Amino acid sequence: MIGHTGSGKSTLIQHLNGLLHATAGDILYDGESIYAEGYSLRKLRSQVGLVFQYPEHQLFEATVLDDVMFGPKNLGLSVEEQKERAITALGQVGIEESLFDASPFELSGGQKRRVAIAGVLAMQPKVLILDEPTAGLDPQGKKEILGEIAKLQKEQQITVVFVTHCMEDVAEYADLILVMNHGKVAFYDTPARVFAHKEELKDLGLDVPQVTLVMQELHEIGLPVSADVITLKQAKDQILRVFAANASSRDEEVACDA
Repeated sequence: MIGHTGSGKSTLIQHLNGLLHATAGDILYDGESIYAEGYSLRKLRSQVGLVFQYPEHQLFEATVLDDVMFGPKNLGLSVEEQKERAITALGQVGIEESLFDASPFELSGGQKRRVAIAGVLAMQPKVLILDEPTAGLDPQGKKEILGEIAKLQKEQQITVVFVTHCMEDVAEYADLILVMNHGKVAFYDTPARVFAHKEELKDLGLDVPQVTLVMQELHEIGLPVSADVITLKQAKDQILRVFAANASSRDEEVACDA
């Protein structure tokens, strides 16, 4: 989910697990209205986990393990089940066992972010919503966090919704993009199709990945590459293909001359 500051991204995601109540319309989870009389929002929030921007500010327990056990504890699970879920979740985000008894406040920024995400994963949600999960992290920390989330999504088959301002991250990891503008949906499509609307996105205060701009310029000057490339890997494959074709053509010319 992308959009300029104030477009409504954070407000929208807080509706998805009932933290905010819509003034009109309805929200369905598994075909059931979350606004229905008697509907359990507690159960919903165990299935739709929301990780706020700078989630490390939500850490509060004495140890890492205790902090991640907090969610399962609120589900009424036994201590053994709480601990089992917490250990599994911490492993999923790359936190080593040697840190389980450490204070979460003594960890690095990236480690705090992982622990906070693990606290939601320990609830075993079917939907994981992340609001700017890499905000404030260095490039390596960002890459590690997103890589772990992508791996988790693939292995656990959970739905991941993430809000971000980084178009490169969207191009690399997203299957679908929802573009918000003043509380309304401007676009909802695959990354390639959304980023094809370069001028419209610019009008919304957004951009396309830098590699897309480069490839569009190469295409415009006559290089036989696709103009809808959105990732570095795609650009690399396209350029190598052009080089290979040129090399093959030169070899044929030499053979003919000989």
